[in-house]
Amino acid sequence: MDQFLTNYYKLLSSLSLAMDFSFHGLLRHHQRVALMALQIGKLYGLSQQQMETLFTAAILHDAGSSTWEEKGQIFKFDVISSANHCIKGYELFNGHLLFNSIAEVILSHHDRWDGKNNISGLQRQEIPIESRIIHLADRVDVLIRDNLYILQQANPICQIINQQSGKLFDPLLVEAFTDLSKRECFWLDLHSEFITDILQHHCPLASKKLGLSEVIAIAETMAKVIDFKSPFTMKHSRGVAKTSNLLGKLAGLDEDECSILTVAGLLHDLGKLGIPDAILNKPGKLTDYEFRIIKRHTYYTYHILHMVNGFEQINHYASCHHETLNGTGYPFKLDRSDLKLGARIVAVADIFTALTEDRPYRPAMDKKLVINILRKQARIGAIDPDLTSLLLDHYEEAIYNQNIN
Repeated sequence: MDQFLTNYYKLLSSLSLAMDFSFHGLLRHHQRVALMALQIGKLYGLSQQQMETLFTAAILHDAGSSTWEEKGQIFKFDVISSANHCIKGYELFNGHLLFNSIAEVILSHHDRWDGKNNISGLQRQEIPIESRIIHLADRVDVLIRDNLYILQQANPICQIINQQSGKLFDPLLVEAFTDLSKRECFWLDLHSEFITDILQHHCPLASKKLGLSEVIAIAETMAKVIDFKSPFTMKHSRGVAKTSNLLGKLAGLDEDECSILTVAGLLHDLGKLGIPDAILNKPGKLTDYEFRIIKRHTYYTYHILHMVNGFEQINHYASCHHETLNGTGYPFKLDRSDLKLGARIVAVADIFTALTEDRPYRPAMDKKLVINILRKQARIGAIDPDLTSLLLDHYEEAIYNQNIN
């Protein structure tokens, strides 16, 4: 689809917001680290190519950490072990169509300058310069407290960072950070309501465009991040994407439209990164309160994808997967007059995938039971009856399609 283009910066900075939900709310950690890293990198004299690698790695550096428990550990300045999320991040990006160049950077982004206990086995200048910069910016950010005026925190933070020069951090980078820290705007930008626009101003890739195939590659990576969040849904997003694509083809949609359905399926649960682990991982019935919390995930999906240029169609398909034809769904209470074909397809695909995939607390449901549940949902006006019948007519093909790599 030649006419489908979106902005690289907007897509990555928006998706990174989904990774910044924690016990303490939306932290904007990735944006703040990227902003600091780019300014340090520029002052240090990195090349254009290094700056591009630095931005991409910084805006995605904690992709290997999806659960709030993991984030709680690495958001402590004196984190004892950060190996797990560094390794998972490396595995996410190694060999990736767009992100292969940042895999080694991600693996080493918590490496100490002195080499002590580094999982990479590297030390000092052996550590990629982008990793060294991200490590410094990352540790600065975890020292910042949102409930204190930012300029009041500058001197104490600088003291802590300087104490770790030559141990945790590259001394030359500490010098660059110290120079930057003398500028009030450096600190004010980190607490600014306008940080997204400020970061875009510094981003060396602000005008880069992506086509549909590149967006799919990014969405596939984000789907893994989403599904890392809970052992109950380890392949759910990819299953919904595959089923949505198949159902789109069966409904007569062209290849580009089916590709858009794939992206929507991959990202439909993006907002679940903003839901507490304990609720997502509860194997039993949710309480009314817990279910109300779950309902936030489609709202989050909508507003994150709303920030991305050209994603209007993808956003509608993805964020409306719990809306119903009879208007009783959530979060917008849309009905059949509002829901486009793509949104109806993802809704059917989501239920089908959830019923037919193995979960830790139960195996995939029996075919007869799946058919009965889907037909009942269609009968009460929750999902599209024609699309439901079409998918059920190709039941075995859909199951096979879900299981192929």
